[in-house]
Amino acid sequence: MQTFSKFLLVSMLLFVLAPVAALAQVTTGLTRDSGGGAAPIIKTKWEMNGPWTALKGTDDAITAGAQFKAPGVWDATMQYSVCAVVTDPDGVADINAVYADIYYPTAMALHESVPTTDVINGGTTANPDYGQGACGNQIGDEAKLTKLPKMDGYNLFCDTIKNHNNNLPTFSATVYTYNEICAADGELMKETASVYCADRTLRWEDPAGTYKITVFSLDKAGVFSNLLENNFTYLPLTAYAVDFTNVNYGLVKLNTHKLISGDLTFGTAAQPTVRNIGNTRLYMGVKQNDMGLGTTDGVYNVKYDGRVGNAEADWKNYWPESHVWFEDILDLSETEEMDFSILITKFPAPSTTYTGTMILDAKMANFRMCGTR
Repeated sequence: MQTFSKFLLVSMLLFVLAPVAALAQVTTGLTRDSGGGAAPIIKTKWEMNGPWTALKGTDDAITAGAQFKAPGVWDATMQYSVCAVVTDPDGVADINAVYADIYYPTAMALHESVPTTDVINGGTTANPDYGQGACGNQIGDEAKLTKLPKMDGYNLFCDTIKNHNNNLPTFSATVYTYNEICAADGELMKETASVYCADRTLRWEDPAGTYKITVFSLDKAGVFSNLLENNFTYLPLTAYAVDFTNVNYGLVKLNTHKLISGDLTFGTAAQPTVRNIGNTRLYMGVKQNDMGLGTTDGVYNVKYDGRVGNAEADWKNYWPESHVWFEDILDLSETEEMDFSILITKFPAPSTTYTGTMILDAKMANFRMCGTR
């Protein structure tokens, strides 16, 4: 009996530990049923300030198409809406859904490449400054548009936009007009067409430029509409924020550089930090007075140095009242330290305290190019 039990246990273990057959890879496929009937029609589309429920019908410039301002606030978003007027010869009840795809500008990168590059003057044709991300890629998932109630859609398109912002939409054909869509017996009023909208956002760090948006519809038989494409502009904003309101050099000796080092922690005022809150890359600039230290034989008794970042080659010397641009470019959403130093060659009087004014500013730098080094 004991021998039989041992035999049974061994058999069970062999059964449990027996190798499993290799996984099989099976190919699957299908062919879309194109269905029948007429295709839906995207007659016109536009972008506007969101949310669509506010029915604003506005953008941020008077030129044709939509232009939007960046928020200029760290970690903030700008909300906009994508809308379209859609019809179907088989009846609007045959419209299954309306979709939109949004794409980044094609010729500019979002962030630096890996490994980090630091190309002098933002790159040249011979020595490009490459980046990654954006570069015409689709932003997020495809958006599904919501059908507006009849009078909300009519009042938005046929009053707010037609009468106050009529160069906002893009029409898919010259035969489609405000009059045809908005007449008393027009499609929106007769409910043979509807307005559809969806909300989307851009971040403060998304690059300024021209964004592509495509809209299409699919009916219940699986028939695709025309694809209507247009663009909106994310207006450039060159902006920065610093966490310090003064640079205190403390005790300074004659002919001895006194350095004030920054850090990467925004909010430590004694250690200067700057960050990019706009949607362009930028150069930081500086101008400083002489702090009352004066001149000797026409030469200032004080000279300054500054830099963005901590690269030795990025130090920039400047005299009082002269304006300079620091070399290191502040990338989109980048936080970086700012370092300053002072060199005094003469104290003009027995005074022990000197104060002055530093002016910081910024200018737009070229975007990184799309590609790899």
